[in-house]
Amino acid sequence: MFTIKQIKVIARFRSAVLLASALLLSAFSLFAHELTAIVDAKPLIQSTDTSIMAMIAFAFLGGLILNIMPCVLPVLGMKLNGMIALSSSSNRSIRLQFFASATGILTSFWLLATGLLILKFTGNAIGWGIQFQSPIFIGFMVTITALFTANLLGIFEIQLPSHFSTSIASKGNNTTLGHFVQGMFAALLATPCSAPFLGTAVAFALSANVFEMWVIFTSLGLGMALPWLLFALFPGLVSFMPKPGMWMNKVKIIFGLMMLVTTLWLLSLLSPFLGSATVWIITALLIIFLLYNVGKKHGKNTVIAILAIIVFSSSALLIIGSMTTKHWVTPIVDDIPWQSLDQYSINEYVAQGKTVFVDVTADWCIICKANKIGVILQDPVYSELLQENIITMKGDWTHPSEKVTSYLKSHQRFGVPLNVVYGPNAPQGLPLSVLLTSDDVMQAIEYAGRTN
Repeated sequence: MFTIKQIKVIARFRSAVLLASALLLSAFSLFAHELTAIVDAKPLIQSTDTSIMAMIAFAFLGGLILNIMPCVLPVLGMKLNGMIALSSSSNRSIRLQFFASATGILTSFWLLATGLLILKFTGNAIGWGIQFQSPIFIGFMVTITALFTANLLGIFEIQLPSHFSTSIASKGNNTTLGHFVQGMFAALLATPCSAPFLGTAVAFALSANVFEMWVIFTSLGLGMALPWLLFALFPGLVSFMPKPGMWMNKVKIIFGLMMLVTTLWLLSLLSPFLGSATVWIITALLIIFLLYNVGKKHGKNTVIAILAIIVFSSSALLIIGSMTTKHWVTPIVDDIPWQSLDQYSINEYVAQGKTVFVDVTADWCIICKANKIGVILQDPVYSELLQENIITMKGDWTHPSEKVTSYLKSHQRFGVPLNVVYGPNAPQGLPLSVLLTSDDVMQAIEYAGRTN
């Protein structure tokens, strides 16, 4: 049963959601208009003739979707843990902390926009997630995530100088600065992720003027910050969270393990720069250091519990994999004969009547890996790409590449993934959606390969 206070909060929250929905529909109506089109067999491709209002709406929706991307989940886990601790705090404290997180998100997007503008005006390549081409940036993110991991596992508490402290709390992540950093951190972790609507908005922003670029990136930030702003506007929602207790220490360990997975993933991105052997050594030393200090702080039983969780999770994945083997028609092994991306070669192959499938990807791009494992390396796409009349090309954007960047720009894209299908019936190429599906790829290949 809900209390009277909670019922009032629900009513206010429902009114706010209805108002936000009405405003969003009104925004869409500003650029909605009727078009006449001829329906044919050509696969649907993304149009670049769109208005600024459409791009603002796309940016807002893309930023909102970023909250459920795997890049951001560990930070949301930290925020959830903080929300539980806030259940007994005053409304003013809750509002201040969530506004601080939202401000951190917006600040990150503004800093990204500033950095991209500087690169643009100095003639350098620009794109979504290009900071992950820098080993310095990746190393910085590894350091931050490792510190968050150690903090969540209880190895140490983050103590801030007294002049940074506020009336909310006197230590740890409960300071306004701590929540501001969490918001910035969440936004930075989201940048290697591409989401529906995001690619369209970012492509428009990076090819637009300064004002429009700032508006788009602000809309992206507001979209991602929306859940945080809702809790700031309606702090009573926190009362629905479970009451604090000893169980929170166990939950913090789970969130710590989630953050550890993020740290290990970021470490793996350093392999092209440092070498696999070096990264494996750093990974082993980090895990040993964390387990040793967890055991020293909480006792060996906690270490055993952590190892048990890791073993259980790994075993569960293996069991699920073995039970669903029949659904995995082809092994997850990339033995497709990829050629290096080259526009001249594409034109030559198309002139010979061949169909060319292009995959522009990067090691740090999670959506790229999902497309590869879930669609490209699975039948029917996998078997189709091995046919003699299909040429497969790959553009690697893990490192800065002028050739790959120019190719992305030629298709009005400023980030990965990008998949394009060429053929006699589509010599200019058919760009596919950010999230691939087998049907879309097969239809594009079938259409491009027709000879009239």
